[in-house]
Amino acid sequence: MKERITNWIKRHKRLSKIVGISTLALVLCLSMMPVFAADTLTYLDVTGTYDMTSMAVPKYTDAARHPTVRFGELTITTQTGKAIAVATLEHMGADIALTGLVGPGSRPTIVLSGTDSDGTVVSIQAGVRTDREGNVQSLNGRIMGYVTSDGERFEDSANGTSAISVETQHSGAISTLLTAGTLANPETIKFNAPVNRMKLRNLTNLRAGQLGFYFNLENAKGPGPQMMLRFEPAGQVTRTYYGGGTSGLVDITIMAYQAPYTGDGTWKQAQITKDSGVVIYYGNDPTDYTSFGGTPVATLAEVEAAINAETAMTAGGDSASNWVLTMVSVELWEGGARTCYVDDVVIGGVTYTMEPNNYFSSFKAVIQ
Repeated sequence: MKERITNWIKRHKRLSKIVGISTLALVLCLSMMPVFAADTLTYLDVTGTYDMTSMAVPKYTDAARHPTVRFGELTITTQTGKAIAVATLEHMGADIALTGLVGPGSRPTIVLSGTDSDGTVVSIQAGVRTDREGNVQSLNGRIMGYVTSDGERFEDSANGTSAISVETQHSGAISTLLTAGTLANPETIKFNAPVNRMKLRNLTNLRAGQLGFYFNLENAKGPGPQMMLRFEPAGQVTRTYYGGGTSGLVDITIMAYQAPYTGDGTWKQAQITKDSGVVIYYGNDPTDYTSFGGTPVATLAEVEAAINAETAMTAGGDSASNWVLTMVSVELWEGGARTCYVDDVVIGGVTYTMEPNNYFSSFKAVIQ
């Protein structure tokens, strides 16, 4: 009997140890389970418009160096808590729509990514810098992305298009195909804020190799392509195709391939020099934005003097001579169904081959 009692006590001691260990394990498991509660963290308001003060040096996918690229404004429009629902980065091509997140706290990290409608992809990761009062001052971080083909393809015609093409090229694998319809509005490939040092006064003595492009116009069709140059006061960049009337600027269009010119279905070089013409320009003076222009000028060498002599310019004592080149567009105008391929666009002495390229660069963006 005594032996039975002893064995019973031993068994229950072991059981109590097992129960104790199991209870401890359960408590630990419960303490490690995630808590699904409302997000009560505080997120800094990072909405606003930031000036991108840095530039990137992309590389083509064959490792060749691409011309330097300047980014425009980064605008963060809509933020709810940690979620950034609407943001935009201005690019040499079409503007890029972005979404992303901002971390909690007073010195968070922001992440953004997105694409345009034409094969450009970008990703941003940056720290948010604030002043002593907690006001956002800048973003500092890294930007990376890739571009299927340089430039922004723009059309303002109900039956015309501008698109990336692999059908024929002057070089590489890609060109831009402009397809005109029966309407007179333009189809273009345009470059927003290309990096260059050109000023309007340089057109008076413009030498070969500074501006131009290659084109392949459909056989027996015309007129041919034009090149438009936009000049604006330093520090101003108007990215919309039509300049509007609220800033000083001038769009100068070189029309060397007007009727009766027709294409022959082969690649030609358009070399823009001081002797290129006929030229037409439209603009607004920087004092009260009065419009001027519309009278053809024989050659590019005569444009500076003609613009500065406009009544709208002389009335305010204005001069466009030191305005800088902020946009370049190769375009088809006038009605008439026809196709025109464009490749190897030269701006400021450097060539944009239209081939895919990518970039990975540090950047700083300062809030306005």
